Amino acid sequence: MTVLAKSSTELRSESVRSLYDQLTARLKDLNHLNGISGLLQWDQEVMMPSKAAASRAEQLSTLAGVSHEMQTSSVLGSLLEELEQRQDLSAELNPYELANIRLSRKTYKEETLLPVELVKANASLNSKSVGAWVEARKESDFSKFAPYLQDQVNILRQKVAYKMKGGVCEEARKINEKARASLGLTEADECYKGYYQALLNDYEPGFKDDRLQALFSDLKQNLVPLIAKIKAKNFQHDNSYIEGDFDVKKQTEFSHRISKQIGFDTDAGRLDVSTHPFTGGAHPTDVRMTTRYTINNFQEGITGTIHETGHSLYEQGRNKEYVDTPVSQALSLGVHESQSLLWERMVALSKPFWTYTLPLLKEQFADREDLQAVTPEQYYNAFNRVEPGFIRIEADEVTYPMHVILRYEIEKALVEGDIQVADVPALWNAKMKEYLGLEVTEDRIGCLQDTHWAVGLIGYFPTYTLGSIYAVQIFATAKEAIPNLDEHLAKGEFSVLKEWLNKNVHEQGSLRESGDDLIFDLTGKHLDSSLYVKYLTDKYTAIYNL
Repeated sequence: MTVLAKSSTELRSESVRSLYDQLTARLKDLNHLNGISGLLQWDQEVMMPSKAAASRAEQLSTLAGVSHEMQTSSVLGSLLEELEQRQDLSAELNPYELANIRLSRKTYKEETLLPVELVKANASLNSKSVGAWVEARKESDFSKFAPYLQDQVNILRQKVAYKMKGGVCEEARKINEKARASLGLTEADECYKGYYQALLNDYEPGFKDDRLQALFSDLKQNLVPLIAKIKAKNFQHDNSYIEGDFDVKKQTEFSHRISKQIGFDTDAGRLDVSTHPFTGGAHPTDVRMTTRYTINNFQEGITGTIHETGHSLYEQGRNKEYVDTPVSQALSLGVHESQSLLWERMVALSKPFWTYTLPLLKEQFADREDLQAVTPEQYYNAFNRVEPGFIRIEADEVTYPMHVILRYEIEKALVEGDIQVADVPALWNAKMKEYLGLEVTEDRIGCLQDTHWAVGLIGYFPTYTLGSIYAVQIFATAKEAIPNLDEHLAKGEFSVLKEWLNKNVHEQGSLRESGDDLIFDLTGKHLDSSLYVKYLTDKYTAIYNL
């Protein structure tokens, strides 16, 4: 590791390469700490004894404090300041290295605006809040989680306020100023308008909330009628061979087999079970993903596994040359979600996939006589049934966006002060009735079903639908680039698609500044919801003979 020169005079005498090497040495140390935190969080969800919740909260809080201190150190700031003043960066450094400086400068500026006490309190709250959510979900009682959600909203508002005052989140500041002016408010008055914009940019950099509103409005206008047309057919494809008794041990074996065939490297990762499926870990060589199984519904386990496998392939496929630095990280949550949804929907819900996979499934569940006579076409139709349901992660791809839009509307209203925490269950239930025609009877299958709010992930949900739109565009481009891709998939030759995605998405990391930039460079078009609507309309018009 290069010895760090501390004085301004000494830094000015350093070469650009020396400064950059010193920067990356610190960035790698930070990434190692974050990796440790990631493993503790994985353990908390998968293996940790319930009585360890309080000590784990303290551990995560301490780690968050140490990471924050490193991230905001004056030494790191001096390095970034000196690099910013150099005129010869592009002559000395390649685009990936320049991106590391850009990303580090952005993070440093944002982190230095946050008091370490707030960062530690945030980490501690996340750990305690998860435990409260688990218990509230078990008892289907939102009131037991409500105080923690209020604390999460309060902390997020504080973080946004610090950033806005420090000159970060300019788009959010403009929205806030405009709202204050229209309402006749002063700086001393409480106003949280625009705060959601700041939170959205934490997960989807550069994406504007007004564009998101327009996009979601477009989806509602097109998908609600499509759902109604399907419902009006008063017909459903038989899915009895997906339901019934599917031994969980056999499901687990089959899921592991398919995940490995798709490309998940089990020497560089694990597949376990948790209440809510997720992908995490510490490094491309240590990726931890989870799924869940139900004995009476085979589809939930296999699609959940393939979804998380898509996330894991992204993590394992990140740029090895710049590993442990910001440019190696995923570009955005929407882009990350595009990879899980591409494998879950474009591949696992396709005819070619079941042409290859169904014989393997029949072999695994030889005791299921009803399964032996099923054709790939029948299984394809069964897996693509459109049925409005309560649970987001079990939703079909036509109704899924409505689940996301519902959450977006509630969390935006909550953060910006249009509703109170106590209003969430009733509002949730009303929107489920309006959008999907469902009567929510208990919080467990309503507003307590997701873990995101328990760890302060507000601004995250929209990336699921943005990921759906990205996925359609990326897969269409992959089909143009890979001759006879459907034939490869029908033979179980998944590596051709995986390798293409490794090169064109995963290894690109955060080289570009936004998901929109990546999608434009890759497909020749900006993010386009009309392509997504066309994909859904064409596919389900054929399946339901609309």
